[in-house]
Amino acid sequence: MSLRKTGSAGNKTPIPHQYLNVIFDLIVGKKIAEAEKTLQEIEANFKENIRSEFDIGFIGALRGIILAYKSNDQNTFINNIDLNDVDALKKYYNEFLEISVDDLHSDYDRGYFSALSEFMLFALRKLGLRGK
Repeated sequence: MSLRKTGSAGNKTPIPHQYLNVIFDLIVGKKIAEAEKTLQEIEANFKENIRSEFDIGFIGALRGIILAYKSNDQNTFINNIDLNDVDALKKYYNEFLEISVDDLHSDYDRGYFSALSEFMLFALRKLGLRGK
């Protein structure tokens, strides 16, 4: 399996990857309030990039990830993903990536699942950096 470096579906993410990585790093580090504030600042700074339904779905997924971690609700899907389980992360990455490139789904959905695939990819890379 090859892990993509760019946004899923060939679409550019509405915010640059270095900022996405900051948000994801804060989420993984359980600094949820800081992640929420950072996303708000990024949205304000890149609002001209957030125009299409894809972009709106992408940002919606980021908000959803933060909200799920903030609520710590164990019934949410994202709170039940083991971010240390390489096989599970790869599985979800591939599933989310498939949806993000499938023209049968709306632009909003493709953006939403693109953000989820980016989060899984970030988690996989983070594990790689830790030598797992």
